[in-house]
Amino acid sequence: MLSVEYRNAISEVLDILKHTNKNDVDKISLEFIKFLNENAAKDYIPNLDHTKRIKDMKLNEKTIGILSIINSKFWCTNEQKKEFDDKLKANEVEYQATMREKYNPDNLFKNKVPQAKNTESTRDMVEYKESLFSRLKNWIKQIFNK
Repeated sequence: MLSVEYRNAISEVLDILKHTNKNDVDKISLEFIKFLNENAAKDYIPNLDHTKRIKDMKLNEKTIGILSIINSKFWCTNEQKKEFDDKLKANEVEYQATMREKYNPDNLFKNKVPQAKNTESTRDMVEYKESLFSRLKNWIKQIFNK
């Protein structure tokens, strides 16, 4: 079962394909088109401006992902597929490098500033006052000791 977000994205993809050249749509396998039709949101109506280019439509990330799959699997030539795969690999390497830098366990605690240890003890002198009970007890002890 697909999430609502994916179902809406599939609906947007189908709307884009309806406004795409028929020769390009015919290049897509029938199984994939059937999958898209079965999993599209029935209650979602995409509101896309087809006078704009796809870049300028402000599409959902999931929609862009599905369109990139269609592009790489059905519309690209072998040379374009190789370029696309190389770009994906480069993006993944870059992403992994930033994640490694950000979450490296060796560097995780390096940014902490050590607290300065206070070598001099700064303790205040507290005046000790004997309680009434203690004074009474000591006075009774003095009387019996004499």
